[in-house]
Amino acid sequence: MSQESIDLLENPESDQWTPAERVALRYAEQVTRDAKRVSAELWAELQQHFDAGEIVELTAATSLFNMFNRFNDALQVEVTQPGWPE
Repeated sequence: MSQESIDLLENPESDQWTPAERVALRYAEQVTRDAKRVSAELWAELQQHFDAGEIVELTAATSLFNMFNRFNDALQVEVTQPGWPE
C-alpha cells in the first residue's frame, strides 16, 4: 500500500476508494469504535459488496489488528518507523 493510500485512510469517503472499499473502511472503523453498534444500514450495505465469508475475513482482520494495537498500547511498545531497523 502506498503512503498516499495510507494517508487517504483518514478520509474513507474519498473518491479514490471504490464503493466496496468505502463500506469496508466504515465497517472497520465501526468495529474498532464499538462493535456492538454496527447499524442495520451499514450491515446491509456491507452485504451488497461482500459475501458472508468475506465479511468474516474483514471482521477477523479488523479485530486482529485492534488486538495488536491494544497489546502494544498496554505494554507501551513504541511504534517504529518504516524500514527500521536498517
